[in-house]
Amino acid sequence: MMDEKSRSIKRLKLSYNPEWYASAILTDEYYKEVPRVRVYLSELDNKRHISNVMQELSKMLPLEQMNLQHLKRVRQQDILLCKVNDLNGQSVNQYFESAGLSHDVVNLLCKNVREGDVPSLPPLLRWQYELAQACWPCKFHPDKYMESLHNGSIFSEKERKFHSKIMELLEAITNELQHSKPCGICIDPRTRGVVALASSGTSISPVMHCPMVLVDFVARTQDGGAWRKEVSHEFENIDEDIYNDIKVNPVLSGIPKGILEFIRTDKRFKDIQIGAELPRAKIKCDVSEQNTTQNVDNLEKYGPYLCTGYDLYLSQEPCLMCAMALVHSRARRVYFEKCSNNGALVTRLKLHAVRELNHHYEVFQCKKIDQSNSVMYS
Repeated sequence: MMDEKSRSIKRLKLSYNPEWYASAILTDEYYKEVPRVRVYLSELDNKRHISNVMQELSKMLPLEQMNLQHLKRVRQQDILLCKVNDLNGQSVNQYFESAGLSHDVVNLLCKNVREGDVPSLPPLLRWQYELAQACWPCKFHPDKYMESLHNGSIFSEKERKFHSKIMELLEAITNELQHSKPCGICIDPRTRGVVALASSGTSISPVMHCPMVLVDFVARTQDGGAWRKEVSHEFENIDEDIYNDIKVNPVLSGIPKGILEFIRTDKRFKDIQIGAELPRAKIKCDVSEQNTTQNVDNLEKYGPYLCTGYDLYLSQEPCLMCAMALVHSRARRVYFEKCSNNGALVTRLKLHAVRELNHHYEVFQCKKIDQSNSVMYS
């Protein structure tokens, strides 16, 4: 069976070849072949008997009862009967008779019985479907969004350029300003503006990992922030005209002074927008309005709440504490560059794949592309 590392995924070549590529980190089920289950199959001597046999099987032994509703019952003259483990020590004849099949149908089915393997779960992606179909005919309902995440076509050329620019900024801040400390950037995807930037503060407190500080800096733009005193040195001697004239400038209180000056004076980043959305009061709506707006994004309805609807770019994979903090802060997407020994998004576990959580963000790992290559493989 193929795993994530052994499957090569061809990436489409665009007219613009960005320096960075964002590859989705999906749950393990999207990288593995569909598991198989052992079943009994019967080959009928005469195709004319298939109709009568199918009527009884569909009524007495439906595939739904065996959790095999994703499969088709017939392949040419072969008929899928039941799972081998369902017999519980009975013979095939006894099992069929106890299920209520007629004596004639039992005799027809038991003439040429053999064991075989069929897909035990429905395929999620087309490559899984093609392999499963070669084993036994099955039903498939393609999910275009998940296909695009898996094959890398989810982002447009414009979005790829933006990813590359933000990763270039993150790399520059990490190496040129923060002496290779873990750094992070929070982006509002609606405006493509920088909401906040932060670096690790573990020299101040052991819990001030980069993602934790970044979320706290985002909270500063919403009149919050728990570590104002601890990070006051990053915002002291602030130019009042730049930071406080919010009638002219967007909220900049999530960006330390040194980093703000770096972005504004470096020609490489002159096109990057800076600033968060202004906080605003929640909208009160009656029941009828709620019914018509239930699918509207909360960021659009109520304004910013921590990282709701925001994308975070991190130089390192977050640990479990930080990854869980990003769940609670309602991030939309998390992009990271380097894996960490204690990373919780791909290295140790995939926290975003835990179904029991009440919020799930999408995760992407950003990698540099070999410019001499016309395609990329992961």
